[in-house]
Amino acid sequence: MSSSGDISTLTEAQQAALAQYIAVTNQDATAATSLLQRCQWNVEIAITRFFDGEPAVDPVAEAQAQEAALRAAQREERIQPPLVGQRIPLNPRSSTSSSRSQSSDLIPAPRIVPQPSVSARRPPSILALFFLPLSVAWRLTQGFAYLFSTLFPFLPRLLSNFYSPLNRRATSTATSRRSLTPRDTASRFIREFEEENGVTGLSWFEGGYAQALDLAKKDLKFLLVVLLSPEHDDTSSYTKETLANPDFVKFIKDRDIILWGGSVADSEAYQVSTALQCTKFPFAALITHTPQTSSTAMSVVTRVVGVVSPQKLISKLTAAIAAHSEALNTIRSRRAAEAADRNIRDEQNRAYEASLARDAERARQRRAEEAARAQAEQEERERQEAIELEETRLLAWRRWRARSLKPEPEAGPSTSRIAITMLDGQRVMRRFGLGDSLEDVYAFVDCGGIEPGDESAPPKNYNHEYGFRLVTNMPRKVYEPSQTKSVGDCFGKSMVLIVEPVHDDGEEED
Repeated sequence: MSSSGDISTLTEAQQAALAQYIAVTNQDATAATSLLQRCQWNVEIAITRFFDGEPAVDPVAEAQAQEAALRAAQREERIQPPLVGQRIPLNPRSSTSSSRSQSSDLIPAPRIVPQPSVSARRPPSILALFFLPLSVAWRLTQGFAYLFSTLFPFLPRLLSNFYSPLNRRATSTATSRRSLTPRDTASRFIREFEEENGVTGLSWFEGGYAQALDLAKKDLKFLLVVLLSPEHDDTSSYTKETLANPDFVKFIKDRDIILWGGSVADSEAYQVSTALQCTKFPFAALITHTPQTSSTAMSVVTRVVGVVSPQKLISKLTAAIAAHSEALNTIRSRRAAEAADRNIRDEQNRAYEASLARDAERARQRRAEEAARAQAEQEERERQEAIELEETRLLAWRRWRARSLKPEPEAGPSTSRIAITMLDGQRVMRRFGLGDSLEDVYAFVDCGGIEPGDESAPPKNYNHEYGFRLVTNMPRKVYEPSQTKSVGDCFGKSMVLIVEPVHDDGEEED
């Protein structure tokens, strides 16, 4: 196990537990590591001990230490005899008592959490059947009493005069004091305090005592606990003359002291008074973290019992704060340095994560660009292959069609002489039979300059389309290859034709 001062040698699980514990308690790393080691690195147990206080020292370890000290003292006594007039200490622990005298003067401030009230359970059926006659008798008695009070209404007022004012006050307080949650109890105390005394300048902590103690421990602040008793005769003067004093109100605000108060008529305040050993009211106790006792100890550093002047109360609180501020400032400085280190590490981690995110985004964009480029290249290759295949099949079709062209007939009455202007401007003269189709003329123009091949049939699954049209100039007339008329019907004995390329609709509009 690593030492409490060397954090870098901790395992990953121990570092995670340390970070979780510091995030909740805001304690310095050295003390937090020491407490986690004592708790076997159990974060829940360590947090509980931080807020509730650590248990007493292990009696076995203390007994072993005392026994070792006694043996050492006996061994020194055997080695060196005592001088004349020298007094041998009977208690070997007297040497260590002085070091603990300062911490023993502090009264521990335990964490008080009021338990919720348990509702009464319904008795078993057998007991309910057994007490049924008593219940019936009680109900009959109540009915007769109500009837009697109705017939004689002056008797209750007459009997009420026998009760003393103190008894009436105690009875009303006991019957009207309802158990609430710690937060609601604090709100009720603050409201009653302001209504009865007219004091509104004090900033009371609106929460339970345990919450105020946890806040003081976490933020290293001073907690002033004020306990009042409604039955005490000096409560009203104490609140109006001491607590409502402007100097005291200003002192609480300037020192940023957490002020918690309660009435002992409430269960939580009564439990707090018992834990803080309160014997007289009004009572005030200043509580703060005492690192000289332990790393998680909360102790009462001063007590103010009874009615005192505001100047005396302020002086006692000032002296206690001055005596313990140095230790708290040291811890605050250490926590601030650790917080700054954590912030720097967090900033570095965030910058590193942002850099990783940017690198990942660049890599993703690069992969996307490479994928798009590969896709474009693949499409271009497929297009080129399709063009090459189309050109190959076109050449095969032209060679087949050039082989199947009819030879040029001799001049005669059954022929037609046609002059054709090609796309390159060359003029070609050719005779066709009057019974030839227009597709023969198109095939002759399309297969010009193509040597006949050995293909006996056109390519399979190939639908040839001519990329030009045959037109006449004046008047302009277009002759399609799909027309069923013959050459003689369309052109007669002679004709001049022009070959025009076929364009898309958009090109024709342009």
